[in-house]
This record gives sequence, C-alpha cells and structure tokens, in this order.
Amino acid sequence: MLRIAICCGEGFASGFLAKRLDAQRAKLGLKDKCSFIFIPFVQLYGRQNEVDIAFLMAHVEAAAKADTREYSIPLYVMPYKVAAATPPNVYFEDAEDLMEMANGKGGLICFPGEEMSAIVNRNKSHRSTVKK
Repeated sequence: MLRIAICCGEGFASGFLAKRLDAQRAKLGLKDKCSFIFIPFVQLYGRQNEVDIAFLMAHVEAAAKADTREYSIPLYVMPYKVAAATPPNVYFEDAEDLMEMANGKGGLICFPGEEMSAIVNRNKSHRSTVKK
C-alpha cells in the first residue's frame, strides 16, 4: 500500500484534494494499492513516517526549496494541471515512478524535463505522457 500525502500551506486546497482522491480510489480499483491523506506542509517533517511520499501543491514549492532539513521521503511538487481534476490513478502512477526514481532517498524530486513545475502542461501520469 502506497501512502501518499497531499500537502499545502493551510490545508484548504490539499485537504479538499486528498479527501476527493481517497474517496475516488476504490472506484478505480486502487483501494488496496494506495491511500491519500492531507498533511499541512508545516507539519510534514514531523509526520513523514505516516506516508511514503508527499505531493506538494505548487504554491508551497518555495517553502520546500528553502527547507534545509533532510527528509526521509520523496517530496514532489505537483504541476498545476495535475492538481486540478486529475483522478487518483494518475497520482498513483506518478507516485510509483517517483518512488522508483528516488531509490530510497528523500527530499525534492521531479521527473526529467519537469524541473519548472509551473510550466508543466499535463493532466495524466508522466508515464502515460512519455509513452507517446
């Protein structure tokens, strides 16, 4: 079971998103494969043992880059389009691939070519995008 945190500053956007993703995962056959929870970014360091990877809303990217603590889990800044109305399977596929890329290391991670999350223009998994 892949435990995915959705994080933002105060929790309005990420709390709503995590709740939606967790409710939809069973409909897509992901109930036993992943779970989504909301963790405010300011609490993530102390709660990272609760999850395997954290997806950060784009507006906390600067705070994540300024954070000098060493995380034991990968931190991924979601492109704006991915955070919109994307279904849970996209998050799950991205989380699987990011975990493999991280190879047990924590801290900020991104897919090749997506170093600037603000200009990434996809609303499907990275895996699906590069297959074309």
